[in-house]
Amino acid sequence: MRLKIRTKNLAVIAIYAALYAALVVVLGAFSYGPVQVRIADAMLGVVPLLGLAGVLGHTLGVFVANIFSTAGPLDLLNTIPSFAMSFLVYYTYKRTKNDYTVIGTCIAYSVVIGATVGWMLSYLYGLPLLLTIAYVAIGNIIASVLIGWPLFKALKKTGIFQG
Repeated sequence: MRLKIRTKNLAVIAIYAALYAALVVVLGAFSYGPVQVRIADAMLGVVPLLGLAGVLGHTLGVFVANIFSTAGPLDLLNTIPSFAMSFLVYYTYKRTKNDYTVIGTCIAYSVVIGATVGWMLSYLYGLPLLLTIAYVAIGNIIASVLIGWPLFKALKKTGIFQG
């Protein structure tokens, strides 16, 4: 489970992070706030195919995107659960080779991000905690499962991520 630092891996990390951050910032009205669907989180479905480079690209993308967050520097802390959960998406798929684990781990990612981002938004803006957690989690499920899962299946079928 070692990431060899090669030019290809660095390029994958940089391209993934840049695309993620660009999607979040360009679609800012949908990406930040208590009711959000970060379309960029559909890219989570690609993480199992990209391996550790995907995990690092996702993490860096979240960090860069959150620099522009209306919630301020506190949102940068959400990079930590994003890293942990994107690693879970990758690692679980790697261990099981079961495509359906991608759905389950993307849902788990959404629940954790819903809790951390929901708590932060509730704290900062005085919003109802459980409702805010639910809105963020549901928005993330829309992106990571309803869009990310078909993206995973389509890209896996092409075979371009082999080796």
